[in-house]
Amino acid sequence: MSPLSRFAVRFIETYRKDVAHRFAGRCRFQPGCSEYGLEAFEKYGFAKALRKTLWRVARCNRWYRGALIDPP
Repeated sequence: MSPLSRFAVRFIETYRKDVAHRFAGRCRFQPGCSEYGLEAFEKYGFAKALRKTLWRVARCNRWYRGALIDPP
């Protein structure tokens, strides 16, 4: 895993530990957006994982009408 990917994983883990509890149960997708991000950064390179994760977070809203199961 590249240094940028490791940084992104640490960022997501910190978010999950310190912030995510305030938004519990609000993610529309399975797996949740932060879990999706972790899997993407472990599976793909930094650029592709960042692109996929940002696209996923952008779609995580109440107006999204697509499929709610979206594996990385």
